[in-house]
Amino acid sequence: MFILNYYKGTTISLDFHDGDLYNVLSLLAEAAHKDGFIIAVDKRIKGKIQINMEEPWNMVLVEILAGVNFMTEIVNDIIIISVMEWKK
Repeated sequence: MFILNYYKGTTISLDFHDGDLYNVLSLLAEAAHKDGFIIAVDKRIKGKIQINMEEPWNMVLVEILAGVNFMTEIVNDIIIISVMEWKK
């Protein structure tokens, strides 16, 4: 995710208490789209989030993903966030 730390995205303001994580990531996807990025969010992502930030969307995304165990891939201008599947 270090590549996102060096990019200055559009600033957004989020204030959620027990917000749905999938919906919050979807809001970030809308902001990223304005800057030419696509964020694809796996529909299996579930959870609640408390967040109160006013920062560029990419910095908010880095903060959120630092606290969860999802797989994130960046391919050109596409950011894919999915549930990690462990093979037995």
